[in-house]
Amino acid sequence: MIGKLALALACLLAAACGRGEFRLSGTVTIASALQRKAPRDNAVMFIIARNRGGVPVAMQRIVNPQFPVKFILRSEDLIMPEVPTDTPLDIEVEMNTHGRLGQPQRGDLEGRHPSLVFPGERRVHIVVDRQL
Repeated sequence: MIGKLALALACLLAAACGRGEFRLSGTVTIASALQRKAPRDNAVMFIIARNRGGVPVAMQRIVNPQFPVKFILRSEDLIMPEVPTDTPLDIEVEMNTHGRLGQPQRGDLEGRHPSLVFPGERRVHIVVDRQL
């Protein structure tokens, strides 16, 4: 009886705290042509998940990344609460030494996943392949 009650309570708490844990994971690599141009010190890499309207829904910041970089976007990285699992997302990477997101400057590096992904996907591979 206590076991069933505990299970029911756990299910209610999970429902009250959200419909599930947001998670999206993968690896970021850098194109061989840009490896020598990537900053080694004071670098900041941002991994951004945007909805189809271009609105950021999750973001993670990694200081002084060492490639390849494994990442996991979780619920605590959400900018918008509760992203449904059927929401297609565009995943991009910005890397710079000034630390500002969305303010690209000459020399900054970028990469984008070639197709839309969905929350829950693993093995999302992003290649940093452009320098501004």
